[in-house]
Amino acid sequence: MSDKAEPGAKVKEYFAGTQMKKLISLIKVIIFCGILSVSIYGITVALLPRIPDFYEEEHWDVVFFGTSQSYCTFDPEIFDDYNLKTYNRGRQQQTMNYTYYYVKDALDNSDIDVVVLEIFGMFYDEDDTGFTSEGVRDSSLNDLRYSDIKVDAIKDCVPEDLQLDYLFPLGKYHSRWEELDYSSFEGWKESVMNPYFTEEGRGFKHWAGAQPCGYASWDEIFSEKRRPVYEENFRYLDMMNELCKEHGTELVLVRAPFPCNEKTVEMTNTVMDWADTHEVELINCMKVTDVIGLNFEEDSLDAGTHLNESGGKKVSRYIAEYLKENVLK
Repeated sequence: MSDKAEPGAKVKEYFAGTQMKKLISLIKVIIFCGILSVSIYGITVALLPRIPDFYEEEHWDVVFFGTSQSYCTFDPEIFDDYNLKTYNRGRQQQTMNYTYYYVKDALDNSDIDVVVLEIFGMFYDEDDTGFTSEGVRDSSLNDLRYSDIKVDAIKDCVPEDLQLDYLFPLGKYHSRWEELDYSSFEGWKESVMNPYFTEEGRGFKHWAGAQPCGYASWDEIFSEKRRPVYEENFRYLDMMNELCKEHGTELVLVRAPFPCNEKTVEMTNTVMDWADTHEVELINCMKVTDVIGLNFEEDSLDAGTHLNESGGKKVSRYIAEYLKENVLK
């Protein structure tokens, strides 16, 4: 009886052994894949440019957004004097599509009372190189934390044939390995465990050079003419406005004093119409340069294109006082 049962037992034992081998092989594959994934993640994180320490804070009174006009205009150190906790997230030539995702990301990360947008980005047209420039892409995306919002920004703003490098950035930044000091475990650990860097001036550019501004005539500054603005820019401005409402955040638009010419004056008037319709404040600094106390010989960085440090501090005082009296009551 026991002899007849023996072949069946051996078959069961064989299949049990086979199943165990398969299970062990599967476990080995899972472990290998896990180690490989963790290694790739660790290397990728180590190679990625660090993100600004803006992300370490849970609350800001005011955060500034926009193009280089923003980072040359709003100085957080001046707002400190008014007990306002602020950060400047302006980036060079940043088009409105990128700016929308910057605002969305900031509101997702922090509680923000007021979003201030300097509106020069509204003046870029559909054929402007800012929409396709690698420098604009990198200056915006490098300082944006990796998240679902960044993925959406890449899919929306980056040409389709270039998206892969930004979605999976290991290939794009592999050359940075030579720049980094990973001679010890501590160097690698610091890079992975502390992804932040302290951004000088909290985003404001302390540029002290001066080139006198050939300023526009008063007739031109107070012109009531309108000039068309690229409709896509308004679409992103609409979304930004709705986003701020959802978060209980006040949206304030600002037009920096420079550059001031026929085009920017007329386009500002067009954006002002949008602001009036949507009951959004627009502070047009081009019309109050005398109140701000701007000196066109000393406060222009590059002949009327950007403010220098001196001009930025003057405008910052004006905006800080305005926000304290009219918005942050």
